[in-house]
Amino acid sequence: MMTQEQPTATNPRIEICCRIDSSMLGLLRDFVTAVANYLGFSARETSEIEICVDEACANALEHAYKPDTNTLEPNKELVIEICFHDGELTIRVIDHGCGISEPQARIASLDEYLAPEKEKFRGLGLYMIQKFMDRVNVHSEPGKGTIVEMTKVRR
Repeated sequence: MMTQEQPTATNPRIEICCRIDSSMLGLLRDFVTAVANYLGFSARETSEIEICVDEACANALEHAYKPDTNTLEPNKELVIEICFHDGELTIRVIDHGCGISEPQARIASLDEYLAPEKEKFRGLGLYMIQKFMDRVNVHSEPGKGTIVEMTKVRR
């Protein structure tokens, strides 16, 4: 029996569309981790990518889809686009939720996050995404949703 060597995708582009709920977060993390490993990212880079995708998806789950008084259950669609080109992995987490007018990290440093006078320990997700990824762009528009675009360069 002859075995054929499987071709390696040099510039893969993958798109996943799913209904987001908390049961999907682990599966999405595992998928993105497998892709990063396949593309030759180090264990540390892969862990950073995994954390960032998890944070972006968790933010979409928590903030994008507010209950609509006209429907029983909103359509919580989430799209993840994964592109790899010239050693750069770009991941877009896209929701079609409520959006916001000016997306920005709530904290600028870990000292600010850990300050004793801070009331809530919130806002660390976008801060971590900005620290772990090489480039981050967040585009959001009220009523139209949010796109979190994260790029990691393979070292």
